[in-house]
Order: sequence, then structure tokens, then C-alpha cells
Amino acid sequence: DIEYIMKVSDNINRTNENKSRMAEKLFSFKKPTATYSLILICILIFILMYILGNGSEDTYTLLKFGANLDVLTKNGQYYRLFTSMFLHIGIIHLLCNMYSLYIVGPKVEDFFGKWKYLLIYLFSGISGGLLSIAFNQNVISIGASGAIFGLFGALIYFGYNYRGYIGAMIRSQIVPIVIYNLLIGLFIPGIDMWGHVGGLIGGIITSNMLGTIENKKYSLTNIILFVIYFGFLIYLGILR
Repeated sequence: DIEYIMKVSDNINRTNENKSRMAEKLFSFKKPTATYSLILICILIFILMYILGNGSEDTYTLLKFGANLDVLTKNGQYYRLFTSMFLHIGIIHLLCNMYSLYIVGPKVEDFFGKWKYLLIYLFSGISGGLLSIAFNQNVISIGASGAIFGLFGALIYFGYNYRGYIGAMIRSQIVPIVIYNLLIGLFIPGIDMWGHVGGLIGGIITSNMLGTIENKKYSLTNIILFVIYFGFLIYLGILR
């Protein structure tokens, strides 16, 4: 009986040690170099639009730098789904998105690691771009907001799967912010609502496939879900 109690005690101690190591790995401060790099790229491209073009509010310059426009993207210029997420119209648009990225980016980068974070950002932006051209016609779609909504989606995924750590914060802070921003898109003209929705869903789906920084194995079910989701978006946005 004493031996059994000792084994149970050892198992509990090992479990607690593993949980402590996992929490330390997830929540320890890491320099957000990927986030800073994304911000720098967006700022440099914004400046280049004034040096090499007619500014960030000029339609021709935006298209030249890779803005997402359905008639062009659907006709083979698929790179616009990628380049458009680094473009912004006007300094206010740039500053708002870069501030949002500066606030939310480091947390997602901490929880998922640099490479998974960049993949979440990339696929969220592409998801937003595909849904945008699926439902918007002859409308230029640009900006990092779709990818940033994907980062919010990643936080929602993390909060759900690690409810004991930040579940309350996700419910009280992140979810209301997401809902508030989605509602704004319904009533203010010029905001790409479909791009935001696509980015949010893309962030959740991609996070679900990749897992957090501590996950090393990938679920076949989650990979299939990811492929089905993006396959459906490609059909809606390009093939239909």
C-alpha cells in the first residue's frame, strides 16, 4: 500500500512538473521578431508606393503593387492574394492596422512560435482575400486586417484549448473586440467585411491544424479540415 501511494505521488509530481514546464514555455517572454518584421515590411511598402508610384491612395499604384481585385486575381494573378495584405490606403489605415498587429501579434507569436505564427498570418490573409473576391465585385481589397483577424482567431483557438490559463480573458476581452469590429464592418462603408470574416475563420482553421508551440504532431483530421476549407474558398473565390 505504501509503495502504491508513493507511485501515485510520483505520478502527480511528474504531471505537475510537466504542466509547469508547458506553462513556462507558452507564457515566457520571447522577442517578437516576426511581428516586428511584418510591421517593418508594411511600412517599407507604404513608403515605396510614394517613391515609385503616386501614393497609397492612387488606384493605379495600388494595383501596380499587388492590390486584390477580383477580375485580375481570378484571371491568373493569384499573387495578389498575398501582396494585398501588405498594402494600405492612407496613413490612418496603416497606423490602425500596425497598432493592432503590435498589440495582438506578440501574444500569438509567443503561443505558437515564429514559424507557425507566420503561417497563421499568411493563410488568414489569403483566406480573407479569397472570401473577399468571392462576394465583392470590382472592389479593390487591401490591408493587413484580414490577417490580423486571423490572429484573433488564433487567440480564440488558444483560449478554448487552454481554458485554465487565459479562458476568462478570451471571453471578456478578445471575443467582444472581435464582435465589435465585425459589427463596425456592417455599418461603415469601405470596410471589407468579407475579408475580416475570412481572416477570422482562416486563423481558427489554421491554428487548429498547426497547434501551439508545444505541439509536435499534427492530426490527420485537422489537416483534412484545413484542405477542405481552403479548397472550398478557392472554388468560391476563383473557380466559380
